[in-house]
Amino acid sequence: MAEDLQYLIDRIQKEAVEKAEAESAAIVAAAKAKAEEIIKNANAEAALALEKADKDAAVYAERSTRSLEQAARDVLISVGKSFDKMISDILALQVEKALSEDTLKSMLLSLVKDYSSDISVVFSENDKVKLQSFVLGEFQKALGQGVSVDSDKAIKYGFRVKLDGGNISHEFTAPAIAQAMSALVRPQIAEIVSNAAQGK
Repeated sequence: MAEDLQYLIDRIQKEAVEKAEAESAAIVAAAKAKAEEIIKNANAEAALALEKADKDAAVYAERSTRSLEQAARDVLISVGKSFDKMISDILALQVEKALSEDTLKSMLLSLVKDYSSDISVVFSENDKVKLQSFVLGEFQKALGQGVSVDSDKAIKYGFRVKLDGGNISHEFTAPAIAQAMSALVRPQIAEIVSNAAQGK
């Protein structure tokens, strides 16, 4: 009987150990499966994050390139405008220097063939004093029409010719001449700036 009892105890212990080992193996297997799933999910998330980072980097690089191109265009436009203004200022200064009393007389005489009606010549106050006798004498004689002489504080150099009772006006003032000359050199300025931008 003692042997049967011992056998029964040994068997219970053996079954308990086997059951514990089986449960332990099942727990370990479940833990391994869970760990593998976690690693798999983590790898998938990492791959998605890396792919998103690559796409974001490409978008950022493209945006940066566009921004740099726009900034370069803005700089060229700004340089072109500054260069254009500098040329216009130089032209205006040179035109002012060139509009001497003799030059104004020559300009007026060269216009005689273009006018066939009474006209009014408008000078600066200073030039009106200097040129009134010329306009009412030699110029009017060459024109063969009635002429009046006026002044305008807005005119510093050059003159304005008014026709048809003042309805038609032709500007031969320093700003108008400089602007016309500037329009002639603008294409060359644009070409210079364009060549500089292309590194030529």
